[in-house]
Amino acid sequence: MERHKLANTGLEVSRLGLGGIPFQYISQTETNAIIHAGHDRGMNLFYTSRMYRDSENKIGLAVRNFRDEVVLGTSTHKRKKPDGRKEIEQSLRNFGTDVIDIYSLHNVLTLGVLNEIMSPGGAYQALEEMRNAGYIKHVGISAHQPETILRALEMAAFDVVEFPLNFVDREAAAGLIEEVKGRGIGFVTIKPMVFGYAGDPSLALRYVFSQRPDATVIGTYKLEELNQNLDAEADGSPVTEDEIMDAIALSEKGCFKVFCRRCETCVTCPQGIDIRKALRIYEYFDRYHSTDWARDSYRALSPGLEACDNCGICERECPYHIPIKREFARAKIDLLPRRSPRRLVQKKLFGR
Repeated sequence: MERHKLANTGLEVSRLGLGGIPFQYISQTETNAIIHAGHDRGMNLFYTSRMYRDSENKIGLAVRNFRDEVVLGTSTHKRKKPDGRKEIEQSLRNFGTDVIDIYSLHNVLTLGVLNEIMSPGGAYQALEEMRNAGYIKHVGISAHQPETILRALEMAAFDVVEFPLNFVDREAAAGLIEEVKGRGIGFVTIKPMVFGYAGDPSLALRYVFSQRPDATVIGTYKLEELNQNLDAEADGSPVTEDEIMDAIALSEKGCFKVFCRRCETCVTCPQGIDIRKALRIYEYFDRYHSTDWARDSYRALSPGLEACDNCGICERECPYHIPIKREFARAKIDLLPRRSPRRLVQKKLFGR
């Protein structure tokens, strides 16, 4: 297993690590088998979250005989300092360890949430104090928008960033990896399998590795999946643009979601709408449930989708036959401001 230095943390991590989401749904015996098999083949990075029920307990039990050989990471979605401290104390008990290697602020969706976490009495203070006390070695943050990550790095001393990267959502991370690593901060990617719709797992991982993050974390439910992923890590062969386009098409068939390839063919909208940006905003609403961020970004879009006259030129030019007019119609409903009359009626009728 290839290993990388996690920037300036002093940690050396396997470039493929295991995430904790699946472990909450399988037994301790199954978890042990997966973690031990991964460890035998060189895996040493295991990442989870307090949100994922008993995953910390299961990981802690699985690695107890080789705790000193692995890097343990977890995270909290709490926003206030007292709650954050309780979460860290609980994680220490769950893992059965005296110190956690990486503790992150989980899924910071908007700048508003970031400001709450970083304000006096916010959760970041709990992580910082526990790091200074020796219970945490390094502090991280996970988010889905580059601007949230960059703003966080301006506000505080983070050691590790977790950010989505896969062959569909590759634009957002394009310049972020080098920016983060250039600051001496570790970059760990998440969601390499496009929420399970990657189609070709080997290609999905080879694409992520080609972007040279410090590590990527993947969820695995079965030993067969683990072995496939480990074989892909050992492969190392390059990925062509044609392979990526074919893989996106296959993923689209599997999950019935629209995946914009960012190919720039559609940027000639007669009304001046930035079609790629509009689709990206809606994708983050639809796939990552970044509701507030998507609505804020939609309000800032100029010209907005209201300028669309349904001429259909974008659809005719799109080489991948994306139903852009349909997506714009959905986006105009879903991304309306919360207090608009239409939004209130929709919430009353459908609970959305």
